[in-house]
Amino acid sequence: MENNKISFKDGFYKQNIVFMSGLVIAPVIACATTLMKSLAVCMVFSLVSFFTILICRAVPRKIAYTLRVIIYSLAASVIYIPVIILTNAVFGRDIILSAGVYLPVLVTNSLILSKTETRFYGEDFADMVIDCGAFIGGFDIACIFVGAVRELLANSTIGGAYIYMPFTIPALETTFGGFLFVGICAGIFRGIYNYRKEKLLRAETEEEEDTLAEYAEDMGEFLTGKKHSEPEKMKIYKAPKKRRKKPEPEDILEMSFNDNSSLVDEFAAIVAEGAELIPDDEKTDESGDTENWDYSEETENNGEETE
Repeated sequence: MENNKISFKDGFYKQNIVFMSGLVIAPVIACATTLMKSLAVCMVFSLVSFFTILICRAVPRKIAYTLRVIIYSLAASVIYIPVIILTNAVFGRDIILSAGVYLPVLVTNSLILSKTETRFYGEDFADMVIDCGAFIGGFDIACIFVGAVRELLANSTIGGAYIYMPFTIPALETTFGGFLFVGICAGIFRGIYNYRKEKLLRAETEEEEDTLAEYAEDMGEFLTGKKHSEPEKMKIYKAPKKRRKKPEPEDILEMSFNDNSSLVDEFAAIVAEGAELIPDDEKTDESGDTENWDYSEETENNGEETE
């Protein structure tokens, strides 16, 4: 990971741990029923995960992975105590109690136990801080969105403020309703991401095809010496093993073409077989321009051959 460029896109949506990976989905389903509960979950998750990851980076890699995971969990548990006290002071005891066991469970979330080993600890410290913040931010955005929308659709309120809704869906307050809602959001999120990804790939493919087409056209004009050439045949001399004054029949490669595109295909096939063209700096055409290659043309009208 040290040589890879760190991008906020990974944590925010490419590998979003709620909608894309589903690594930390249980607290969102069970607790994110209102905006205030979502903010409480985000506060505990963000502070516990961030400081645990920073502290546990100092744990030597020589220690067995099983022991390291235990150390990570113990460190998160110690950090959880002051964090939950702070959260209780900010949001109140009722919200903390309504979250049940899902707040303490955050000390063993996958961002701490999994991403640290597979991603974060392979990065430079500064990159790790940025990358970790992006993943935490991606979780917070998803959790707040789910909580706000569930509260609006279930109770016609956001943060306790009443907002008129023509209908309500009280089932969204339940765990089962939350599971369905998060699943739908994840499906829409992934669908949009895959659509944008395929659109970018198609654009890149079309750009490459256009570039190749322009190159083929330029090559055809270079070989024929003119645009929109009439049907004709061309003979190209490959490099002989010994220098001869006049090419022998085995040195002549003949190809027929009707347009620049077919000419380029024929030319590519000849080159692919290992044939080489003979530069002839001394040969000039009627206009006085120096010819780049020694070749002969045979027209279909009179069958005469010119070199």
